[in-house]
Order: sequence, then C-alpha cells, then structure tokens
Amino acid sequence: MFSGQLPQFLDPRKYADQGRVVEGQLTVRDLPRLQDYEESLDQPVAISLAFGRDEEGHRRIEGEVSTTLVLPCQRCLEPVTCEVKATIDVALVWNEEQAKALPERLDPWLIDDEPMVLTDLLEEELLLAMPLVALHDPCPTALPHDSGKPEKQENADNPFAVLAQLKGQGK
Repeated sequence: MFSGQLPQFLDPRKYADQGRVVEGQLTVRDLPRLQDYEESLDQPVAISLAFGRDEEGHRRIEGEVSTTLVLPCQRCLEPVTCEVKATIDVALVWNEEQAKALPERLDPWLIDDEPMVLTDLLEEELLLAMPLVALHDPCPTALPHDSGKPEKQENADNPFAVLAQLKGQGK
C-alpha cells in the first residue's frame, strides 16, 4: 500500500496482481490537463485507488479522486467553487479486442507495456466528473432583467424590404 507520496509511474498489471492500494494527495497544479483552472492550482486532489482482480479475473482499478475547482458561472461569469468527485471503476485492457470483449458493466482503460502515468487516469476521471454547467445558486451579482419583449426598431434592416419594393413596382 502506498500512502502519502504517490508514484508518478506504476505497473498496473503488477499492482492488480498484488492487490495494491494507492492513497495520497496531489494538487491541481500536478495535473497538466487542469492547468487552465488557474484559481484552483493550489487545491488538493485526494486519491484512493484499489488495484485488484474481480471474480471473472479482470484486472481492475477501483476508487475515487476528488478536488475543488473554481469555474466560471455560466450565468453571471463570476467564479463559482465546485466540488468534483469521480468514482473510478475501470478494467485494464491491452487492445481494442479486449475492450470489446468486456462485459457492458465495465469501462476499459487501455494500457500498454510501458509504465502507466497515474495522472493520466486521474485527469481523465476528473474531467468527466466536472459539471456540464457551473452555476451559482443564486448568483451573487445582479443580472440585467429582460422584459421579454424585443424592442421594435424603427430603422431595422429588413432583409425582405427589397423584395417588397420590387413587388410594388410590378403593378
């Protein structure tokens, strides 16, 4: 079991065969694909992963990864803090054929003979767990109110105005 300092690279096949557990913490700064969330770079990322085999012999990774991200509210564009928690449950596969042969309840995680980069899995799962639309409830900034009726513009360009003029000339 690893606790605290997380390995950068690991052999998921060996970890699954040995039933290892990896627990620890990183920061958002350590995850390259989350670098755009500048206000979140110092936020901790908690990781708890259990490697093993299931009753059918599939090598699996199960666990969770969680953090807090500061995202722009899609209503008022002010920063909103979102808890992002991903449940990880993947089966290790080495090619597309193995992925297709998995039962539908299992998600494949494609690996090769090279050591696995742990942050790749963590980033992928966090990105998938992010909210589709980040919103305050309610927004702290007053939003402009629309009366619901568009104002009628007197000099609005009507794309059909030329056709109306041509139709009038034909009489």
